[in-house]
Amino acid sequence: MNNPFAKTSPVIKRRINPDGVYANLNTADLISEIRTNPHHPDVNRILDEILLRSDKRQHELKDSQNELATLNKHLEDKIDEEIKIRENNHKMYEQQAKMAAMGEMMDAAAHQWKQPLNALSLMSDMLQGDFKDGDVDQAYIDNMTEDIQTQIAHMVNTLSEFRSFFRPNKEAKSFGIKRSLQSVLLLVNDEFMKNNINVHIQSDKEILIHGIENEFKHLVLNIINNSKDAFNERELKDRNIYINFYKEDNHINLEIEDDAGGIPESVIHDIFKPDVTTKAEGEGTGIGLYMSMQIAQKLHGSLSVHNTEKGAQFLLEILVHQF
Repeated sequence: MNNPFAKTSPVIKRRINPDGVYANLNTADLISEIRTNPHHPDVNRILDEILLRSDKRQHELKDSQNELATLNKHLEDKIDEEIKIRENNHKMYEQQAKMAAMGEMMDAAAHQWKQPLNALSLMSDMLQGDFKDGDVDQAYIDNMTEDIQTQIAHMVNTLSEFRSFFRPNKEAKSFGIKRSLQSVLLLVNDEFMKNNINVHIQSDKEILIHGIENEFKHLVLNIINNSKDAFNERELKDRNIYINFYKEDNHINLEIEDDAGGIPESVIHDIFKPDVTTKAEGEGTGIGLYMSMQIAQKLHGSLSVHNTEKGAQFLLEILVHQF
């Protein structure tokens, strides 16, 4: 008999087992037999077997708990390590984007100042020549002074915008979309004129949003500079950028559309990932649109893009109730 407690047998038939005399029996059967027959002659041996199993299970449970704790600690360490890597990568991308934007802005600043400086130089030559010819009178001086002050004012306004653009302002506040867009266009005005690019702001009514205005300007600048590059790479004749913003249900939408031919389908779904660019090798970092997406998320919004019949349209959607 395999079970020494079978009712048909008056004597327990022990089976010698290296793990214990009763190791081949179910623990529940052992406990049941002791309860029904507490004066069983092998009760001590049975209790030892039960205790042995209980102790073994406790050790196994403890070992399992220790192993689980070790695995959890290892997993937590891996998660912390991954978070640090991502944070460091994000800081690196952010720094690269800032440096790229600064380079582009320095180029824009040079173009912005080139025209008024040339005008001032020309006025100086004119003044000297006209003085020799005897054409300088009070009215001439007044007109010349007014023209000079106009050029200087343009340079001062441009410098003020550049200083504001690069100022590390991290305080979120309400600002007007249209006014902010006009500030961006002032920065790139001469550069876009040189490239024959026309920017059309189609919305008349001002709309306020809440966030860090300089970051919003970076987002817009990244998108319109991409359009400028696309126009130049494809040598297109018609060069227009259309900007529209409006409220719709619980969203404020900003649309930026160009007629530069669109984004290749092979990369359009990955265009917001870091290191993805449509530019030739060595001419683009792929960081600008990635940072634009990060800025959109900080504004409690999302940034998407799709191709139209003539080009690409970016859409920034911001939830109204977030601010």
